[in-house]
Amino acid sequence: MPKWLRQIVFGDVDAMFASSAIVANPTLAGKLVAVGTPPPRGIITSASYPVRRYGVKAAMPTVQALRLCPDLVLVPPDRSLYERLHTRMREVTDRFFPATDWTSIDEFYADTTDLQSLHPDPAALARMVKDAIFETTGLRATLAVATGKTVAKVAADAHKPDGLAIIEPGTEAAFLALRPVTSLPGIGPKTAAELERLGIHLIGDLLEPRFGPRLRRMWGARFPALQALARGVDTEPVVAERDQKSIGHETTFDQDTADLAFLERTVRGFLSELAHDLRLQGLAAWAFTVKLKDAKFKIATRQRHFPKPLNYDPAMWRNIRAALRSQIAPKRQYRLVGLSLSELVPATESLFDQRIQKAVAAMDAIIEKHGAKVMRLGEIPEE
Repeated sequence: MPKWLRQIVFGDVDAMFASSAIVANPTLAGKLVAVGTPPPRGIITSASYPVRRYGVKAAMPTVQALRLCPDLVLVPPDRSLYERLHTRMREVTDRFFPATDWTSIDEFYADTTDLQSLHPDPAALARMVKDAIFETTGLRATLAVATGKTVAKVAADAHKPDGLAIIEPGTEAAFLALRPVTSLPGIGPKTAAELERLGIHLIGDLLEPRFGPRLRRMWGARFPALQALARGVDTEPVVAERDQKSIGHETTFDQDTADLAFLERTVRGFLSELAHDLRLQGLAAWAFTVKLKDAKFKIATRQRHFPKPLNYDPAMWRNIRAALRSQIAPKRQYRLVGLSLSELVPATESLFDQRIQKAVAAMDAIIEKHGAKVMRLGEIPEE
């Protein structure tokens, strides 16, 4: 079997949050399971594949999801469960790969170019990793192997759930050509609508000479890079981050939004889970970063420091909310928001007084048992 000049594996756990709920509670197997918070203000975090057939999606209001799927079984998020399963999956990838880049709790890349002497058949290697993840966690994953990260991710998305795809060297452009243009990273609903007005529906259309002049006007200096991706040319390296220097969450919305209250609720939910994780690990954060991506894919970040290391939500929220609001531009639509906590240091007992410390410890115990959304720190107001 000829060696690949470059070989990249991409893995994506199928509907991880919903699947994790079923692993933790096998009586949910066969039911229409989604993870989220209850009406009237709740949103769906993750929907199992049977639920998705009803049109239910992540970030959808729970009220709407229940209308689409009346038999929906709503399960509260359980961050500690996801972290435990993620740790087990890391043990699997560390066993097979010299280095793994976990880009999120349920997605990873690995460069297996130097493993080809040991594993000459990439399909056999991917199947072993898939089986090991399932045996270790009970979770199914879709894996794809290609010469670059972009093609591997598009291939995995096209073969979910529980899939395996091998895109042989030299076949990248042919594989991508028939995929919807929205499959390409960086092309969201708004951009796709503009492309459709031009008659561009597939990735292969981006390479048609007749569309070149219009696409150059639309993308400017970014147009050659876009065409390279459409051909499957992607040399971005896999960079593994082994040491935990920060923790964070981000989400991409199905529809762009200018609703500040919605953005604040989303970031506040991230903060609740991240602060809980810090306390469980005995850590506190000196700094935080708020990230926004607007409808034109322009990314804005704002990093700030807390007055002292913190892991207590009410003390952190005022600074984070101010940073978020300072980035919001009038009438601008946003497609992604994220929050990360960084410069992590060991927490000290002096972070809050003994009374508050006992209350927070009791709350963390309840969250660990019943899920992250069962209760929250009341000093963060709802509005």
